[in-house]
Amino acid sequence: MIQIVSNDLSGYRNAWLAAKPFPHIVLNNFVDNATSLNEEFPDTAWPSWVPLGDAYQKNKYFCSDIDKFPSSIRNLIFDLSSPNFLKTIEQITAIEGLIPDPYLEGGGLHVSLAGGILAPHTDFHIYQKLGLYRRLNFLLYLNESWREGDGGELEFTHSKVQSTDRCLIEPLFNRAVLFLTDDRSIHGFSSPIRSGTVRKSIAVYYYTSYEANMFSGDQTTHWRVHSVSTTKLPRLFLYKLLLKVSRIFSLIAHVINPNQGIKLVKTRLRHRK
Repeated sequence: MIQIVSNDLSGYRNAWLAAKPFPHIVLNNFVDNATSLNEEFPDTAWPSWVPLGDAYQKNKYFCSDIDKFPSSIRNLIFDLSSPNFLKTIEQITAIEGLIPDPYLEGGGLHVSLAGGILAPHTDFHIYQKLGLYRRLNFLLYLNESWREGDGGELEFTHSKVQSTDRCLIEPLFNRAVLFLTDDRSIHGFSSPIRSGTVRKSIAVYYYTSYEANMFSGDQTTHWRVHSVSTTKLPRLFLYKLLLKVSRIFSLIAHVINPNQGIKLVKTRLRHRK
């Protein structure tokens, strides 16, 4: 069902390493049953949709309860969590010991309606519920009639590069995207969804039981672009200040960790050059 040739991954590996502004690969025609997945994908009236309800994720809804998924989508999630697929993406990314999330925290089914956006952000890294560390995001798009101007293009930028180096990925039907998620891999879609258009995707995230070799974030999603009224600027300033303080303490905790310590600092300094 999944269209990745597992016995010849060198091309995917090379694409992963060469990708800018951070490691990722785009896989077109990812599954052979995309049409049936799209037909079973819940419509906007589905009662199990949960609104995210904030300005950073306007008109965006999700469902992480796999028991409520249509059978074809549930089976796809199982395939994406299978040992064979995990082994395949381990070979592509060189991240060993990948673990899927049975709770689909923040993942599962996503839908964005007219005017919907997902502000540029970096993801939470520490998954406290299971004591794991988030390393990879996987997205599969099911937008059968997407056309230029419909909005919702996936945007990649990096905290250490110019905005002109950003990468735009159209959410085309049966297109999958696998990308590294850490403290520097800024992503989202700031181009609003066109009226009459629905942006549909399936999201699965992968973790490891061991930390990354450099500071990759904490327990919080960090929003990188803010749009607020003048009267709310003091609250935004305080928000940014508290986040910086929390990140400092998180970094100190990583340095104190006997399994990382000064090695973490040296690795981060090397990547800042």
